[in-house]
Amino acid sequence: MRSTMMFATLVIFASTALAASGGPLQTLKQKNGEVDRLLRVKSEPGSSAEKKQKDEIKSLAGTLLDYTELAKRALGAHWDKLTKAQRDDFVATLKELIERNYVRQLKSNLDYDVQYKNEDVQGAEATVNSVVKVRTEGKSTDVEIVYKLRKAAPTTSPSNDRWMVYDVITDEVSLVRNYRSQFNKIISEKSYDELIKKMKSKLKEGI
Repeated sequence: MRSTMMFATLVIFASTALAASGGPLQTLKQKNGEVDRLLRVKSEPGSSAEKKQKDEIKSLAGTLLDYTELAKRALGAHWDKLTKAQRDDFVATLKELIERNYVRQLKSNLDYDVQYKNEDVQGAEATVNSVVKVRTEGKSTDVEIVYKLRKAAPTTSPSNDRWMVYDVITDEVSLVRNYRSQFNKIISEKSYDELIKKMKSKLKEGI
């Protein structure tokens, strides 16, 4: 995955926490402070405290990123050809790959500010625009981040809307489109079985 896509994925989890009731923009920013504090907690590499911290970060991310919708849109027409068991396996594998990547790199740069601009809600879909100011080696860079969200089924009552992210566009580069290009190339040239095999091999590399 290209570096801009990795940054886009990291920003989802670095700038958000538990999906709260309310609009999509509120969902993205309401508990920013909570996850930011979690990220800045120092723990010894390999310690139980570090493992707990990583598990908590994964749990927070899982409440916001819609892995199933991301996987479905990334596979496109190929999704309809899969059995339920294959779909479940694909979503679980993709989820684990994303988690592995962002947990490894999440603390690489905590010197950033997120500025939310506006939201556009169209029924069960929404777009939130933002700018992330990242400071590295004394230099500041502005990165435009556009979040694509959809309204998930309420967990408690019909009024408890849950907005979840299914795509992130970083400086006009879409996470979903980037995945779709990679997945489609492997499936078209070889097969779906080869794609899932490659994904699982990537996971084994991290063991």
